[in-house]
Formats: sequence, C-alpha cells, structure tokens
Amino acid sequence: MPWRGVLDELENKIIGQMTEAEEHATYNGKWHGFLTIGYKGKRAKVINFSYLCLANLINEMKKVALKNETEDAVSFKMDIAFNYQLENLAEWNKKALKIKKNYYRRGIALNENFKMALIEQEINANAILLPADEGLAINVENMNRYLIQANKNQAKLNLTIDSTIVTFETVGWFFDGNKIYELETNPLDHGRRNTDNLTPDEVLKLVENAGSYLAHQVNGTGEFNYGWFACFDKKIKHYNSLRHASTTYSMLEAYELTENQAILEAATSALTFLEKNFIFEKGEVAYLIEPELREIKLGGSAATLLALTKYMQITGTKTYLPLCRKIANGILSLQDKTGKFTHVLEYPTLEVKDVFRIIYYDGEAVFGLLRLYEIDHDAKWLEAATKSFNHFLQADYWQNHDHWLSYCANEITKYIPDRAYYEFGLKNAFDNLTFIYERETTFPTFLELTIATKEMSLRMEQAGEYDLLAEYPIVELEKTIMKRALYQLNGYFYPELAMYYKNPARIEGSFFIRHQSFRVRIDDVEHNISGYVRFYGLLKQGEISAKAETVS
Repeated sequence: MPWRGVLDELENKIIGQMTEAEEHATYNGKWHGFLTIGYKGKRAKVINFSYLCLANLINEMKKVALKNETEDAVSFKMDIAFNYQLENLAEWNKKALKIKKNYYRRGIALNENFKMALIEQEINANAILLPADEGLAINVENMNRYLIQANKNQAKLNLTIDSTIVTFETVGWFFDGNKIYELETNPLDHGRRNTDNLTPDEVLKLVENAGSYLAHQVNGTGEFNYGWFACFDKKIKHYNSLRHASTTYSMLEAYELTENQAILEAATSALTFLEKNFIFEKGEVAYLIEPELREIKLGGSAATLLALTKYMQITGTKTYLPLCRKIANGILSLQDKTGKFTHVLEYPTLEVKDVFRIIYYDGEAVFGLLRLYEIDHDAKWLEAATKSFNHFLQADYWQNHDHWLSYCANEITKYIPDRAYYEFGLKNAFDNLTFIYERETTFPTFLELTIATKEMSLRMEQAGEYDLLAEYPIVELEKTIMKRALYQLNGYFYPELAMYYKNPARIEGSFFIRHQSFRVRIDDVEHNISGYVRFYGLLKQGEISAKAETVS
C-alpha cells in the first residue's frame, strides 16, 4: 500500500491525540519526534526531528518518510516524545544500575537539542545499557558505535559524571505495509501494538507464526538452529538434545492446531534427526543422550516420549511405538521402588552422575509415561506414573510450583480421579498465584502451569468436586491466566519491535527472553507455543474471557 495516503491518515491521528497533551509533549518549547524506517533484512533507520510546531514536525516527518519509501523499505513507525525529565547523569546512573537488564523503557537524549536522542527500542536493541552493581550503566562502546552508524553523531561522545541527560517517553504508531497500529505506552508493554483482548484467531496466528519460525530453524539434516541473541544476530553455538526433543513436541502441538503442513514436515525431519543421532538403545531399553555433555537425562527421555507419542497421535500411525516402549523402559530403569527417579547417568557407562539435577525432570517423566499409556494401554506405564505421583504427594512436591507437575496432575486425574491428586494440582498453582500474576518477566511456563490447572478444575466440576474447588479462588486463577496470556506478548517479536534488531527477518514471529540479551532460543519459542495452544482451547470453549478488562 502506498505510504502517502497512510501518512495523511496518520497525521490526523497524531495531531488529534497529541494536541491535548501539549503541556507534557514539548521540551524547551519544541516538539520532538522520531521516524523509523523498517527493512526486512537489516536494522531499521531512525531519524530525529525537532520543531516548534506539531504540524510542522509531522509535515517534515511525512516528507522524509516519502523520500525513504524505497523498494526495500517494508514499514515505518512514528514516535512523539512526551513526559520529559532533565536528569543529572550521576543520579540517573544510580537508578539505571538497579533496573533489570533491558527493562529500561524510556528514551534518552544525550544533548538538549535532541540530535543525539535515542528511543527506548534503539537503546535496548543495541545493548546500550548494561546494569551492574557499580560503574556506568551505559555501555559507551556500543552507544558510540550506534550513534555513528545511525548518523546521530560523527565522533565518540565523552560523558562525564556532571553531564545532564533528558529522558522521555514516547507514544507511537506503526504501519506494517497494510495496517496502522497504535502502540502501547505503559512502561512494561511499551512499543508493541495495543491489545485490548485476544481472540481465538489472534492466538491461532501467534501459534502459527511461532511454529513457522521453528520450522524455518530446522535445517536440511533435521537439526535446529539452536538460537540467536537478537541484538547483533549472534548465533548460540552449543546444542541441547533435550530441547531438540521438547521443541519438536511443541511444533507438533502447533501443527495440530493450525494444520500448517510446513510445520509438520519440519517436525518430522527433526524427529528423524533425533532418532538417528540422539537415541542410545541397549536391548529393550533406550535413552536420549546429550552428546556434548556425555549424559543421559531423565528429562531428555521424557521429552522424547512426549514428541513421539504426539506424532503418533496426530498422524494416526504407530510408527514409533516400539521405540517409545524402549524409552519408557529406560525411564522405569531410573525409578526406584518408592517412585523416586534418578536424574542423570553418564554416557556410555550408564553410571549415576546426578541423583537429582532439576525438578522439571520428575513431572515431565510422569507426563510422558501417561501420554504413552494413552496410546499403548499397557498398565505398567500407568502403574509407574502412579508410583511416582504418590512419591510427589508424600514429598510435598507441589511446593515446587512446576509446570510439568501441573501437566502430570491434570493428566493422571483423567485415569485416577483421586481427591488427593486433585488437591496436589491445585496447591501447585494457587500457592504461587500472586507471584505468577505479578511477575515482570515474560516467564512462559507460568501460562502452561495455570492453564493445566484450569483444565483440571473443569474436569473436577464435571466430577462434582465442588467442595474442594470452593476452597480455591478459581476466578483469580482465570484472571492470572488472562494476565499472563496478554503479558507474554511483551516477549513476542512483533515487526514493530523486530525492526530495530540487526536481522529482523531472522527473528520476526518468534519469542524472546528480554533479560537474557533478547535471546531467541528454540525452547523459549517452544514454551510459548505450548501455553498459547492451550489458551486457544479455553477461549474456543468459552471457559475464559478474552477481554483484558478481566484483569484487575
């Protein structure tokens, strides 16, 4: 769509909205704006503007936008600054050092004429802030490099402790080539498109985009590109076979929802690679191996079981059933008579390396056994799962508040609707519900945990377990699910955010971890897919409201 008509429409929107905010939207009598030109395969270009009159500011931004409407420009964004604060660098620095990495959400003008002003997305996408216990919060090397690259300064900038800076917020609008999006201004949501609700169609699109992203990370052999640090398009070099398996499982979940054939084809290729390169068989026992560490992890075998059983479920084949039985036997070989698991063996000696490694493995193993039982109907898988779940009860495992424990509590109560099992699942979520609701990081497993609990509560209603349910605030659980589903969008690479990074095409449609240097690792995407697939189910069933107003 040609930009001229869009720019005219946007001019009216901006003037209508910002004129009322003039008291907070000017600094030293001037309006300050930023035009971002987005490209598919390179970092966006950001151009600064300062004018006495808002109309003149917008008019000049329009002219420059039209000059930049080239074949390789795919989008543009306009930001207007407001809510300015003049700050002494030393005092600002004390505050900035205490802010979680990449969670600084204001723009910074390094001089008062705003020629060297950076909006929040520029700052974070170029790793310009580096909080620590002491020192300067600004990474001067990264800052100077970007200022020169962006033509905002031609020489290295020397900051002193007596320097002053101006910090500010922005209100923005983004055009993706087809549609204008108003962007969020709340600090923790800042810069992404405004989302008042999540419809099933919107969730479906999120899952399909993320599933397609993972499909594109599977190379010709079936191995994944394991991950990227988005700021500088830096590849994560090591590999993890457990995450290979669990990511493949999530891709199959994405295919089951979207029916996108490319996702299934890539997942099938990843499964073939897994079978050829990561499976160790010995008689009737098999394990997933971690070649880099020469380890066998309980969680790896469990994730493999989940991926293979999901593949058989959605394709209607029994292709992997013999291998699944061997892997399940391998899991049982790590289980003692009390139901407790050994977590890590050395490979290839099979000697015990770690009796306990991480709580995730236990619930994951039980969940995997139950998924095999659903297909194979061999009582020994259910008996082994039950033995371990009883151990979870005796050891008060619910205190770990782990999403895999929620999954397996939800799953085992389909076969054994024991009141103690139900209560375990409820405690696992509700004892930590306030923390989950208030968490500032987009921790994706929280959505998985709470939705598995909600699914279990729905079956409890069907079973007439009203007295037990009455002890727990289900409404608060639903609010928390909605809060997390909306909040996790802050960890999604919408194009209006991806455009600021070195290689937007690489990361668009993926999920990232902000405080881990905007890391996009396959398992970061995996957990978001799993959560949103289940969230979609609740929305379609009408079991949860899609409106943001439900969040208090």
